Amino acid sequence: MPSPQIQFPANFTTASAIAFTNPDGSVQLVSADNPVPVTMTGGGGGSGGGLTDAELRAVPVPVSLSSFGGVTDVQLRAAPLPVSLSNANGLTDGQLRAAPVAVSLPSWDGLTDTQLRASPVLVSLSGFGGLTETQLRATPVAVSLASFGGLTDTQLRASPVGVATDAVADALRTSGSVTSAAALVSVATTGFNGGSFHVTSAGTTCTITYEQSNDNSTWVALPVISLASATATPVLTTTAAGIYGFATSAAYVRARVSTYTSGTVALTLAQKRQGPATSGLSLAGGSAALGSVSVSGTATVSGTTNAGTGFTDSTTALAGGASFTGTGRATTTSSQYAYFHAVAYADQSGTLFIDQSLDSGATYQPVASQAVTASAPAQLTARLTGAFAATTLYRVRYVNGATAQATFRLSSAFSR
Repeated sequence: MPSPQIQFPANFTTASAIAFTNPDGSVQLVSADNPVPVTMTGGGGGSGGGLTDAELRAVPVPVSLSSFGGVTDVQLRAAPLPVSLSNANGLTDGQLRAAPVAVSLPSWDGLTDTQLRASPVLVSLSGFGGLTETQLRATPVAVSLASFGGLTDTQLRASPVGVATDAVADALRTSGSVTSAAALVSVATTGFNGGSFHVTSAGTTCTITYEQSNDNSTWVALPVISLASATATPVLTTTAAGIYGFATSAAYVRARVSTYTSGTVALTLAQKRQGPATSGLSLAGGSAALGSVSVSGTATVSGTTNAGTGFTDSTTALAGGASFTGTGRATTTSSQYAYFHAVAYADQSGTLFIDQSLDSGATYQPVASQAVTASAPAQLTARLTGAFAATTLYRVRYVNGATAQATFRLSSAFSR
């Protein structure tokens, strides 16, 4: 409509302007600070007063949409990108993260305004709260997901690694009892690596058989071991009460009464996410032994292996200037050794030698020697060299000084 002529006192000039009437009847000029108020609470097409996203963003004046997705005027005006409010309160993930002001979604999976705005990663709320494990771990504030695998808010926030979402609790227990030849328990092992069968009642002359399967149809034996014995060996069946551990990578395990006589047979199966290695032989605290150990190739060692082989070469005193020559020791049976040692003691001075032969004892050459002081022990060592065969020999030799001995001790040994 035409702008009305506004009369002012004589010291003002007349002007044409847009104006509107305030609730109290006074005239209000339209300016940048006083835009025309527009109210759109209904009408038009759709639930938003018939305005499209582009039209809402282009409106330069306050818009009241109090019932439109719970978003206030201030929030709409402040949104830096298109806002679509067609479903689920109309806000996309990107819009939520970009919104510079509070977004009120108190009933949306329990997430508060602060939590949505603070989330440093993409938040998708399409399924179970829409949060992946990575997003949960990265969330800097409390997330309430009490029904998510039994994990509390504190546990989720504190988890520095992946949170298992299979809702598998450690030490899951399954119990069963029978009074006939039948299955006691049969369970899937998803999320578990082993566990233990606790037989609380073995009945009278009954046999329990333990089995495993990948198809829950074809069963093979499952070795178990008594956890109450330090020297137990794995077994496939039991007839007495006790706790029997197992480890398996099969998809299913079961325990069944294969032979029944009378009474009640009962047990409880506890499954562990990280089962112990219980399928081997225990050597702890008992008399169990490994038996024979064979090394393929050049040697077989059976029974007890000595750390060395020693010899007493002589205890007979020598005359002045006399000598003693020990027996040549072949390295044929000494291939596990690395040294030949000689020890001498005499009440008179002399010289101790170790000789080596490479021609089956036909000739010897000294490979080590040491002067012996009267009444003082002497020790001499030579590293074994040459072929470990009958042709390679080592011996001890002693040459006395000019004075006859009253005491003489000479010994030698192979060692590792």
